[in-house]
Amino acid sequence: MLYINAKERAGIEVFRSLIYTKIKEEGLRYSDQRERVLKILYEQNYPVSIEYLLTKLRESNVGASYATVSRHIKFFDSLEILITVNKTPKGYLLKKSIENQDTDVVHYAFKKTQ
Repeated sequence: MLYINAKERAGIEVFRSLIYTKIKEEGLRYSDQRERVLKILYEQNYPVSIEYLLTKLRESNVGASYATVSRHIKFFDSLEILITVNKTPKGYLLKKSIENQDTDVVHYAFKKTQ
């Protein structure tokens, strides 16, 4: 299992800065949903699925579709700030920083999320 101690991760502003620079460059719109997905990912120690992200968004009364969350994940992945675990279900984990590629491998099994 990939594991990153969220407390050791670079500040969320580092990721925000990279994301919003790219948004400006590509002429994309600001999205509160994108910000919320980033925050959920930022707080995670283990890879989480799109379904998990949707559940968390809906718990905070944010209406989002699977397709929307998938687009946010694809955007984050294009910035190379995500680690993708190709298991079933596929999981996503925010890297420690935008420069550092390190993760700690605890064991190779996907953590079940509620």
